[in-house]
Amino acid sequence: MYEQGGAVLRTGEAKYNLSIVFIIIAVLAYSLLAMQSYSVLDDLDSNGDFREYLEENLQETGDDIAGITMEEQIEIFGNVITFVIIVSIIYIVLGIVAAVFLAKQKRVKLIGVLLIILGVISAVLTFVLGLIGVVSSLGYLIAGVLTVVKHRRAGNSMV
Repeated sequence: MYEQGGAVLRTGEAKYNLSIVFIIIAVLAYSLLAMQSYSVLDDLDSNGDFREYLEENLQETGDDIAGITMEEQIEIFGNVITFVIIVSIIYIVLGIVAAVFLAKQKRVKLIGVLLIILGVISAVLTFVLGLIGVVSSLGYLIAGVLTVVKHRRAGNSMV
């Protein structure tokens, strides 16, 4: 047993506070992404000005892209925004669950590996979304790597 920051830890036991901080950053980034996406979707449904703006931009690229009408293009745009909202909510829930498991120090190795996988998949799914997508992806990826490294250094095997 030894003392770390006022808390007595058993040999092989580690704290995952930094990993939890990165998870919280990723959860907040996904929350922002979900709110922004919902706002765009709401504007698409209710705001005639935004719809007109979108139609003008689509017309600049060509009125009939690969046989798809303007209305179908707008519907596809709305479906993509809905997909982003759903993915964001799933990643928020997974992040909260991971933080709770790390705080309770349960299934730490599994949580670390899953955070790395979430970070990589998240990077692929949200790459085109800019800074918010990058921050959320990196948050999970860094948290996962920190968790796995800290778990290994605490004397636990990664087998």
